[in-house]
Amino acid sequence: MEGDRPTPPKGGAKMAGAVCPTAERGSGSAAIRASSGAGAHQGATGNSSPFARPMGCTLAEQRLVARVFQRCHAAILHACESSSVPPEFLGALTANESGGNSQAARFEPAVYRHLAAVIAGESPAFGSLAADDLQAKVGLIAHRKSPDYHGQFLNPPFAAQHHGALSELEDESLRELATSWGYTQIMGYHLVGRAGTVPDLLEPAFHFHLALTLLGEFAAHHHLDLTREFAEMFCCWNTGQPYGKCFDTHYVEHGLQRMGSYRELADPNKDGLRIKD
Repeated sequence: MEGDRPTPPKGGAKMAGAVCPTAERGSGSAAIRASSGAGAHQGATGNSSPFARPMGCTLAEQRLVARVFQRCHAAILHACESSSVPPEFLGALTANESGGNSQAARFEPAVYRHLAAVIAGESPAFGSLAADDLQAKVGLIAHRKSPDYHGQFLNPPFAAQHHGALSELEDESLRELATSWGYTQIMGYHLVGRAGTVPDLLEPAFHFHLALTLLGEFAAHHHLDLTREFAEMFCCWNTGQPYGKCFDTHYVEHGLQRMGSYRELADPNKDGLRIKD
């Protein structure tokens, strides 16, 4: 399965000197409120525990979480050493987004059309643009984000700040920015204003570090507790908002259940499930 996924060309889209799309939204350290746990939320399980225990997990579901654990746990543990995000959340997010496939990629034609319009001076903000025929340019797909997600980042300030830098890119590099990559499906345009290139998103250490950075920015902007409000964090990852409408109506529920499964695998006092591919 991994061999079927596309990889970006060498070099990638490097955006030196550009400004981070989330800079104006208060990224970095900010006051984070405590809460009593994941509250009422679309897809929440209603379990009083911070973790939703998997109920009646199928063998396929067990294989999925075990595969992510086997492939990613060492890198996830290392990344979470400097974060408040628990490893089981990052593991479940990976299961939701790519199933542990480091090469997973999904081209977003609407994002590509928007970036191209920014270059042409035609689009100051993100809109609903249909260009599904471009999907075949990248190939097999991973998890789809809510259409509302991209509007959180591709806004008028983004267009104003990055028109010049985007105009210098070749079309292939622009497509890289319009594609979500790797374990947690990070959009290429999140590298605007950050160190690194699109191919770096396929490296576990770089990828999970950036995923935690983005989660921290969501938490700061929406005043979420990274140690407790997991339903809201899953929703942010898919929609850009803590209570947005996920493309997959079971996205949050699946994430919470997979957290419980992953946590059991990581428990050194239990003989965790190990199912090989």
